[in-house]
Amino acid sequence: MKITHLVTGPLSVNTWIIPLDSGRMIVIDPGGDADSIIAHLSGRELVPTLILLTHGHFDHLIALPALKRAFPEVAIAMHPADGAFLGEGALARHHAFFTDLGAGSMIKRYQEELPAATIDLADGMMLSDWLVLHTPGHSPGSVCLYSESRKTLVSGDTLFNSGFGRTDAAGGSMVELEQSLARLFTLPADTLVLPGHGQNTTIGRERY
Repeated sequence: MKITHLVTGPLSVNTWIIPLDSGRMIVIDPGGDADSIIAHLSGRELVPTLILLTHGHFDHLIALPALKRAFPEVAIAMHPADGAFLGEGALARHHAFFTDLGAGSMIKRYQEELPAATIDLADGMMLSDWLVLHTPGHSPGSVCLYSESRKTLVSGDTLFNSGFGRTDAAGGSMVELEQSLARLFTLPADTLVLPGHGQNTTIGRERY
């Protein structure tokens, strides 16, 4: 089965749906429009075993509470460096985070508390044929997923088509992001990049 995606939520997040093995699926960055994500999965008789968050910013996890209700057994994975953005008290932290960016009104209407992560992602962890790469900079806990066999990188907000994630928000670091990008640019040039926003690209296109 091929990788599919939906564009979700108020900031047009790319929500990636990735097949693993034995019918298992990962949903990456459910950025809103939970009904659309659930309908997409249910229409294909897919039950996700894992929801993976490339980082903890609210626009990438708006649909998380609804997905957890729809699929109660699903695990939730995120790097612990962004752990404060999930679990008890996380919603208030998100409101403060986006208010500091001048975008508090965007998430004011969301009032559901967020479930806690059940799996801590770590650099070098393997999820089937996907390697977890810790790529801080946009946020302390940003990660990418790389599959050598599929020649594909899921880059979250670390790398975009002709750009990269902002570093001026709390927890951001341009120095760390430059180091993370340098690491990604060692991947083969023909690696397909599936970003958190916008159009797909390749490593070769972005490193030159």
